[in-house]
Amino acid sequence: MQTKWAKTVILLCLVLVVSLAACSRPSKPEDEGEQEAEKVLTTDVVVVGAGGTGLAAAASAHDNGAEVIVLEKLAFTGGSTALSGGGISATGTKFQKAEGIEDSKDSWMELWKERQATSNPDGMYPDYEFVDMFMDEAVITTEWLADNIGHKYARIEGFGLDPVRRIHFPANGGREVIQNLENYLKEKGVEILTETPAKELRTDDDGDVIGVVAEGPDGEKIVIEAKKVILATGGFARNEDLLARFVPEAKGTSELTVAAAGSTGDGILMAEKVGAVLYEEPWIIGMGIGTRIEGTGAIGMDWTKLYVNGEGKRFANEQMHYAIATNKIIEEDVVWVVLDSAEANADIIASLEKAMPTDEVAKAESFAELAEAMDVPVDNFVATVEEYNQGAKTGKDAMGKEPEHVVAVEKAPFYAVKAYPKTMGTFGGVKTDEHFRVLREDGSVINNLYAGGECANKILYNQVYISGSAVQFALTSGRIAGEHAAKNLD
Repeated sequence: MQTKWAKTVILLCLVLVVSLAACSRPSKPEDEGEQEAEKVLTTDVVVVGAGGTGLAAAASAHDNGAEVIVLEKLAFTGGSTALSGGGISATGTKFQKAEGIEDSKDSWMELWKERQATSNPDGMYPDYEFVDMFMDEAVITTEWLADNIGHKYARIEGFGLDPVRRIHFPANGGREVIQNLENYLKEKGVEILTETPAKELRTDDDGDVIGVVAEGPDGEKIVIEAKKVILATGGFARNEDLLARFVPEAKGTSELTVAAAGSTGDGILMAEKVGAVLYEEPWIIGMGIGTRIEGTGAIGMDWTKLYVNGEGKRFANEQMHYAIATNKIIEEDVVWVVLDSAEANADIIASLEKAMPTDEVAKAESFAELAEAMDVPVDNFVATVEEYNQGAKTGKDAMGKEPEHVVAVEKAPFYAVKAYPKTMGTFGGVKTDEHFRVLREDGSVINNLYAGGECANKILYNQVYISGSAVQFALTSGRIAGEHAAKNLD
């Protein structure tokens, strides 16, 4: 019995010793088992962003002998280029010559200067030497897309107040531009990693960029070691915090922008973090006016409508370039678009009626009652509408609008809907040199880092967009950056 009891005591002691030994072992860090898996990739050039700028950069880098990886944070490629009409302006192209179109860089430059002079008279930009260079490079890009990528142009046209036939359009809009670039890259074996946002730039002790840290679709950390990095992530039109920081006048416009969902300023912020200097005087790329009422999109570029401000007065000739219209709207505290019950307005009115009651819409049987509903000075508003209607009858508008666009407001009930600035992107980003290498405050190059498109476009503009220039600059800056990066890997 004593022997059995002794064995039991010994066994219990052994169990206790093992337990104490286990407890005394160094504990595993709590996060060690939860650490993200890490993948390391190596390439010559990594392009951040798969819109027009990024895909053009990747194609150009590959054309010039580089191994390339493209990162895209969304599940699909395209960026703002895919949402555009795909038209790219250029003068003196072989495609214009084939159609007998007479055009010149001087003509385009004259228009450029005329448009930039419509706002911010003391602005620091554009840099017209850079614009001149861009116009030359635009011809090369337009022909490179056709000759190297297999892109096709269905027509060459003017647009709105820009009648000269210099905008080269594909048959199926910006998505076709993206699709052709993407098909080319896939044929060449270039890897495009979607749902893989870049999180930060990697630098060495000298401040040279040596790659990117990204996050894969499953949260996996991906370290990409690269000799060159090209930022092509677009602007910040979808980021209210950056709008408030850079263009406070345009705060609140993110809800009415047609910029790509990924336009949140990622590349700009990453570059700033490693010492990039930002352009002064950032601004928005205007696309006319918009409302918060669904189904009223037709108002946006309708020159026959009447605009009034919070004083009940007209403040501009409504027959203006859409980017200028956006700027004019920003200058006013409140803007209303006034219309009557004419048959031409039936679809818009149906949308307004569906939305009512709302503070966004006013309705009344007389101009005086409409002014009261809008909360604008009655006498001012009534006088404004009467003067406008008189101009419609005489064909002489007080603000110079062409007679065919001056349509009288006559048939009751009358409506007014609040209008807001509508955007399609931003001007700003990081400063670069002519090769689109990113610069520091002192003008020195951040080695191995490039930026293009809306990441670096302010140099071309004051506050007014030029039709056909945004997609052209995206593609041209991408092409130049990709080529320079590939040719300077060592």
